[in-house]
Amino acid sequence: MSKQKKYNKIEDAISENLDGELQENALKFAAYLDENQLIPNMSAGGKIPFNGYNLGWMRVEGKNEWLFEIFNFLDFGGFSDEDEEFTKAVHDHVGICDAPCHDECWRAKDVKIFGKEFKSVCSQHSRAFVNPDGKTIEHIKKLIEYSKKTTPYVQQYHPNHS
Repeated sequence: MSKQKKYNKIEDAISENLDGELQENALKFAAYLDENQLIPNMSAGGKIPFNGYNLGWMRVEGKNEWLFEIFNFLDFGGFSDEDEEFTKAVHDHVGICDAPCHDECWRAKDVKIFGKEFKSVCSQHSRAFVNPDGKTIEHIKKLIEYSKKTTPYVQQYHPNHS
């Protein structure tokens, strides 16, 4: 989120900081979130609440940069999807742990995600989708639908804290 100014709604941050196609894509994605009662909580850094926890966040990082990040990749082992482009997009955004990022870090886990084994997956973050285009946004929407079928572990900080 822009460090200079706080926004009440993600749409306000988008309109003020993004131009052209970036703005159009971000507004369409924000509308999708709104239509699905997944409204980013701007006082919690853009976290997207769902069913008592946070699925991820949507943020405007500054001039002409926005992102979406899913939080819980640890429970995707039982899922498979025939869309190879979607699966590749998911695999490309798995966050591998470098080191504990904060005191509440639950450390890395070895998990299977849409059929592929990963070692040392971050228990707190994925790699962000930065300035996604229309096709990538469709992948993100599908990822959100899968994520709604998971429940993060109590120890996972970002999904469980606003």
